[in-house]
Amino acid sequence: MIDIHNHIIPGVDDGAKSVDIALDMLREAQRQGVRHLVLTPHLYEPDILQGTQVWRERIEQGSQKLFQAMQKADLEMSLEVRAEVRYQELLHKIISDLDVLIGGRYLLLEFSFNFVPNRIEDIIYDLVIDGITPILAHPERIVPWQNEPSKVLDLIRLGCLSQIDLGSVLGSLGKSSEKLARYLLEEDAVHLAGSDSHNLTSRPLLAKPGYDWLCDNYGQGLADKLLIENPERIIRGEEIEIIIPRVHEMPVSWRDKVKQWLPFNGGFR
Repeated sequence: MIDIHNHIIPGVDDGAKSVDIALDMLREAQRQGVRHLVLTPHLYEPDILQGTQVWRERIEQGSQKLFQAMQKADLEMSLEVRAEVRYQELLHKIISDLDVLIGGRYLLLEFSFNFVPNRIEDIIYDLVIDGITPILAHPERIVPWQNEPSKVLDLIRLGCLSQIDLGSVLGSLGKSSEKLARYLLEEDAVHLAGSDSHNLTSRPLLAKPGYDWLCDNYGQGLADKLLIENPERIIRGEEIEIIIPRVHEMPVSWRDKVKQWLPFNGGFR
């Protein structure tokens, strides 16, 4: 399996707090059958208030500590460092200054859990026009989308991919997240599943349990696609198949149905 979203680099965000914890997380990933990890530390707006170089140096220092510890522990795994980028006004500067694109074309893009910009369609459109495919990080956990799930489908129609957290389908991230994750799966609107692992306790990896759950509920074909095939194509910078979510007709009220049956357009009095 390939884990395309996690917070394992030690001491750089709210993920692994130490090198030892990071090593244990990698060992657990290996035990669960993960062969490649895209390390995606958070990149928030405050991280680059003093310039993008500050964030770059912090991530490089944390990564080097991890790589050196892996060598010392004789732990071999395939890793690459990118980022989970929170949407901000300096997004295009981040993309131009920092190596955050997976496979040179995919951006793991996060929005606030409680707020989505009014002009989000324009934001997505601009990225797509620039040749960048946004991957919506855990859309099932965004409260405005939990209240209006069709908005996620609209963004996929614009060219986005979606990545759900395995903890969501397993029920460890709340009922609302679980409900929307399952809705998106039913709508063929999920393209990747990631661990979003932060530690070994409250936010563990869950790759194998998540893979097994997907196999049991949606078949091995989809499990392989979300955790092996699509992630592999993305890290290679290749295109992946996107099923455009179908447009649902608005429910028709009983009053409108009766009007349709009337032999004349008299309506109700």
